[in-house]
Amino acid sequence: MASPGKKHIGLYFCFLLIVFLCIGIGVQRSVLALDNLDNELKPLLNLATVLITIQKEYVDPAIENKTEELLNGAIHGMVSTLDRYSVYLEKDEAQEFNDQTQGSFGGLGIQIDLVDDWLTVIEPLPGTPAAEAGIIGGDRIVEIESESTKGINIFEAQKKLKGEPGSKVTVTIARRGEKELLQKTITRAIINTYAVEEKEKKMIDETIGYVRLRDFTKDAAVELATAIRDLQGQGMKGMVLDLRDNVGGLLDVAVQVCDLFLGKNKLIVSHRDRRNRERRYETSADSLGNFHLAVLVNEFSASASEIVAGCVQDHKRGILVGPAGHKTFGKGSVQTLIELKELRGAALKLTTAKYYTPSGKAIEDMKGLTPDIFAQTTDEQRFEIRKAGKTGYIPAKFLKIEIEEEEKEKIEEEQSNAPITVDEVFQSKEKEEDTLYDVELFTAYQCLKSMEVLNTVKTEPYRFANSGN
Repeated sequence: MASPGKKHIGLYFCFLLIVFLCIGIGVQRSVLALDNLDNELKPLLNLATVLITIQKEYVDPAIENKTEELLNGAIHGMVSTLDRYSVYLEKDEAQEFNDQTQGSFGGLGIQIDLVDDWLTVIEPLPGTPAAEAGIIGGDRIVEIESESTKGINIFEAQKKLKGEPGSKVTVTIARRGEKELLQKTITRAIINTYAVEEKEKKMIDETIGYVRLRDFTKDAAVELATAIRDLQGQGMKGMVLDLRDNVGGLLDVAVQVCDLFLGKNKLIVSHRDRRNRERRYETSADSLGNFHLAVLVNEFSASASEIVAGCVQDHKRGILVGPAGHKTFGKGSVQTLIELKELRGAALKLTTAKYYTPSGKAIEDMKGLTPDIFAQTTDEQRFEIRKAGKTGYIPAKFLKIEIEEEEKEKIEEEQSNAPITVDEVFQSKEKEEDTLYDVELFTAYQCLKSMEVLNTVKTEPYRFANSGN
């Protein structure tokens, strides 16, 4: 067995060899070239020095056998200096990333992201362990198994939250309006996701349909197309596409979704790399019709959601509606998954380009898309609506579904002669609850009803000024 000293010398010369290979000089010239190393490559020697010092001096002698672990840590640190989206994925993390985009994985059933540097629940998926445990959108996970999440990255958090189906994990959350931290112990399960949930596609009234698209996993465009055709069969003339809290997914799926609305040969999005090389994506299929379209977005609509929203907005195919004071998330960059075969299945999820909308706007540089219409609601109201489970709810009285006068009198007479019911006793409470409704959805609905009145297909004649200006 080599002595520690010889081992460290070997490591040092391995680093030297890597440096010389990088700058294209032969091993025979290596000693003469030491003084001429490029300044940008000299830090590699610094890394070797730090590694050797740790293995010689650290209190736990077992560190001598953890060279790979130490270098992995160095790689993680190096990539983290680039941007919040570039990540070094070790083998199991790379597999987890692929699982998520395929639409089936094990865990709690929550969408998470870093918001203001806190691990934040964007939304629990319906019918999942997280939803059943009472987790709601906006909750901030401050601890996982009593370990602080301060400074954690998304993939590290996902790794801790996932596990064998049937196993448990305890999370500590901070919730708006609660003075004390809340602790939830949740049993993990296999999570099968659907981009369009059955209960989230419906007719709001006789002519306006509503579909919520939760993500851009591989079957999302097919699920959305099926939902649209179903609603068209029910008489849909206008549609609200809800992309709120949709943090994105696969670029190809975003392109397929745009196909449903635009028709052939329309520019959807382009991206340019560091050398200004451009790749353009255009529609290639017929649209599903020229129905009126309103797209709901919020500050958590990101990536693929912004591609679809930006495309709809730039082509004036529909209008964007969002909460007052908020743009979309502003993730307008391309991450390429680069497999690192030399590192045993590890991969780099690396930012390699920026997205541009059809009119040439860089989503990343603009820090998000600005809605055409701002729904007049506060963050506090939105939280209460979410907490009460009123997302997607509009009181029937707001829909102005007209009843013939004769029919109205008949209903009133029947109500006056009817015996007192439990519903009647609690009627005042129900009226109070009607003050909690989805203001953003209702705003989009009103826009579509206005379009109906104007009896036009294109949105250009009735482009609204931002109500927040």
